[in-house]
Amino acid sequence: MLRLPDTLPARPLAGYRILVGLVAGLKAVELGASPLLGTRAGPLFGVGPTLPAPVWLALGAVMGLAALAVVVGWNARAAALLVGLCTAGFVWGAGYYSNHTYLLFTAAVLLSFSDCDAAWSLRSRRGHGADRVWAAPVLVLRAQITIVYFYAAISKIRPDFLSGNGLASWTWDSVLVPAAMLTPVFLVPMAFGAVLTELFVAFGLWSSRLRPVAVVAGTGLHLGMIAMLSDGLHAAIELGLFATLTCGGYLLFADRVPVVGGLPGAVVVPRQRRSEPALPSTVTRR
Repeated sequence: MLRLPDTLPARPLAGYRILVGLVAGLKAVELGASPLLGTRAGPLFGVGPTLPAPVWLALGAVMGLAALAVVVGWNARAAALLVGLCTAGFVWGAGYYSNHTYLLFTAAVLLSFSDCDAAWSLRSRRGHGADRVWAAPVLVLRAQITIVYFYAAISKIRPDFLSGNGLASWTWDSVLVPAAMLTPVFLVPMAFGAVLTELFVAFGLWSSRLRPVAVVAGTGLHLGMIAMLSDGLHAAIELGLFATLTCGGYLLFADRVPVVGGLPGAVVVPRQRRSEPALPSTVTRR
């Protein structure tokens, strides 16, 4: 029977909070300045008025300040919620939707329900931190990472992708993939491999035995995506931000962080001398 923990170590959650804050800061600059750079800003589905560029620039400034607060851990829960709301504003109000903006919104909102500033934050430096946090929000964040990989795999199980046509169209303009690889001999195994890898990562992260392999497989998958799908610097950055939000989520699956002398490290168990008999716990040695 699966037993869910009541608490989990605080440092992995804090590490993910910092990564989300860094991604949010970069997205704040990009999204806020997009209308000034010529990107059309219009309401999603055409519902609502079209707002001028200064509105999005101001929203980007607010989101950037909130992202900084998330990184340093100053009122991090409120700041994370503000990041999520600003991201939603850009998506729904300006139509700036992408996979990683969706994931950024979801991760930021879920962080606002967690004790994400219990470690590695201004709060913890003032002596108000904690070594462990309430597990429920962390488990929901874990589930979100699983959903991302599972949905990505299921959405690819179709003839167009498994035949290699999907990968061929995505990698046609890649600056790193040679044209000789754009053949079914290479693309079909890669398409099946991508689906199987995403399914494995989605569920392998939950197993302590399979987790190391899942981490390596997932990291390799995202590096391959950056190499194959990047047709320029902007695409590489976008894919890198998505990889940061997903691969950074691997930290959330850490169940135990051994502590020695207040610092993470290996637990040292003193070895017993052979000539010294073991004593029952009820016996007091004098």
